[in-house]
Amino acid sequence: RELFYQRLLGISAPEVENYTPNLTQANLRNKYQLDEGIHIVRHWDTGADGLDAAAFRSKHKTWYTKMKPVTQNLGRRTGIHLRTLEPQQGQDGEGKSVLCRYNKDGTKSTVYLDISQLYDALFEIHCLEHGHLRGKEAAKSRVDELYANVPDAQVKIFVDTCPVCMERRGSQEEFVKVQFV
Repeated sequence: RELFYQRLLGISAPEVENYTPNLTQANLRNKYQLDEGIHIVRHWDTGADGLDAAAFRSKHKTWYTKMKPVTQNLGRRTGIHLRTLEPQQGQDGEGKSVLCRYNKDGTKSTVYLDISQLYDALFEIHCLEHGHLRGKEAAKSRVDELYANVPDAQVKIFVDTCPVCMERRGSQEEFVKVQFV
């Protein structure tokens, strides 16, 4: 975890919770930024914060231009919308609302991750689902099915910093050195 966040953001893992990514980094969002997006999408048509719909939209037009929220599946990748996840086992009431985007062909809703969830999501795919046996391409393919904001570079950094894979690569390098010496 430490090495992953060090290479990705240049900060230590404990600092991730308080880190605010630059808005120009479209794939990195913290919890606050995603919650703000949820608030904007939820109130886009009605207004909020003491503003009517027109004033609310005017205030958040830059966000809209970048994210293009929609209320129906228009089949475009930029279709930002809200989805309510199923409640977790043992949890009462409704599940959590999350910010999502439609995939390229508009058939699937993929979830935005905040940066503190990134390592755990990649760990689950690469380590638990694939058992460290499949590379970056397989992990990226699965990531694209589930998540909206995880580019190739982040998957590559994860696989490159995976301790099991690093150890495996190290022993393979030693094997190659021994074989050809």
